Amino acid sequence: MSSNVDVTFDAYMLFVLLTVATIASMYLAGRIAERRGRRFTVWTWIAALIGPLALPLIFLFPNLHRKNTSLG
Repeated sequence: MSSNVDVTFDAYMLFVLLTVATIASMYLAGRIAERRGRRFTVWTWIAALIGPLALPLIFLFPNLHRKNTSLG
């Protein structure tokens, strides 16, 4: 049983590009989450599962490091 699938160089380059982008977004999501008072490893795994969509998701949650200011 042999497979006669011809994978072009473009497909390999796309795979490498997507892999690098995923790893970069994992690191970036972890660092942004850490600066906002969240856990680095949790957000790194979230980014590994949902990819770059984790970056805008981080900003939907409140910043835990922000100082609480009273309006009154």
